[in-house]
Amino acid sequence: MAQRAVLLGVDLGASKVIAVVAVQEEDGSLQVTGAGMVSPQGGIRMGEVNDMGLTTSAIQRAVDEAMRTAGQTKVSGIKVVVDGVQFKGENLRDSITISNTDRIIAAGDRDRVLDQATANCKLAKEEKVLHRIPQMFHLKGQRDVRNPVGMYSETLEAEVRLIVAPNTVVRNIQKALDDSGLDGAGLIYSPLASAEAVLSREDRENGAVVVDIGEELTHLGVFLHGSLFHSAAIQVGGKLFTKDLEITKHLGGISAAEKIKVRYGTVLPSSIQGEEYIELEEEGRQVSRREVAEVLQARAHELLNLVLAEIGRTGALHEIHGGVHLVGGGSLLTHLPILAQTILGRPRVALGRVQGVTGLPQVTGNPHCTNALGAIKFLARELNDGVSGGERRGGAARNPVDWIKKMF
Repeated sequence: MAQRAVLLGVDLGASKVIAVVAVQEEDGSLQVTGAGMVSPQGGIRMGEVNDMGLTTSAIQRAVDEAMRTAGQTKVSGIKVVVDGVQFKGENLRDSITISNTDRIIAAGDRDRVLDQATANCKLAKEEKVLHRIPQMFHLKGQRDVRNPVGMYSETLEAEVRLIVAPNTVVRNIQKALDDSGLDGAGLIYSPLASAEAVLSREDRENGAVVVDIGEELTHLGVFLHGSLFHSAAIQVGGKLFTKDLEITKHLGGISAAEKIKVRYGTVLPSSIQGEEYIELEEEGRQVSRREVAEVLQARAHELLNLVLAEIGRTGALHEIHGGVHLVGGGSLLTHLPILAQTILGRPRVALGRVQGVTGLPQVTGNPHCTNALGAIKFLARELNDGVSGGERRGGAARNPVDWIKKMF
């Protein structure tokens, strides 16, 4: 009987480091069995390591909790979600001549044109390449081929997207993982993890957008013809919504403002019937719920217009037939999908729902866990294709007890 693979997905967020454990059953299905969620307490800022000790401790504690609740001591693979303001993407195009006498394209030819496109990219020479994503191939006289291997052509042209980040940023993330005992873990860019979690194959093919609203940043990925076509980081996140409330309404501090945002907030003032007031017990006064909504709506308008501008950069706004999918903790703001539908001009805007994963409902249905679950799904595909992506060389499974000992 084949041994079930135990997979670990970790999301490095500014407000939460989230670790999720899932078991891949013999039929390929994924069952979530454990999770851990820990604040890095400022150790991560804008997607970058800001304090090595705090970051390492948060990773260790989140993974320990996830492994303990899952009842596991070893994992078969690890995938870690990363993002940040300095992560960049670029679309490239290059071509080669097929040298085989029969002009039949081999896997080596496909790899050669991708390598050539990467080598000719200035960003790739200066920074660390995280992903090289083939978008489409073109043959002489035939365009838009998904996989050219085995086909006839005299030339082969490739369109490819690179995701890169400064070496220093990536090395510090990898050091934090190494110090946490997760050396060898594979990295995955946030929009790819979000899409893996919530987009169906049909959505990707028909054009779809994932918008991940985090604490400090909002990341988006535009998918066309099945592949990532555009990605961006917007420096507006849930934290700014909360700060706006405290600055304008003086609700008793950031923590109090956050609680009011979560409990009473909406981005549609028109949805509030009559006069409603929120009791500020610590302040000894009331605040109008409609006024709170007006503050949140203003910031939501700004964010969604920035999202619209990024989609507009692709020139493919009217090719988005697979919908706009909102994920991340910030997506929980009441009525945000309705407002987004109006501003983005898309008929289908919805909260992203994780597909193809079962198990703990408090994890699979939690928008905070979307990217960690997407990392697990991505890792499962890699393992099925024979790519380890996180397992130690030689195939040895990881023992979390080793990294927990480092905490003391």
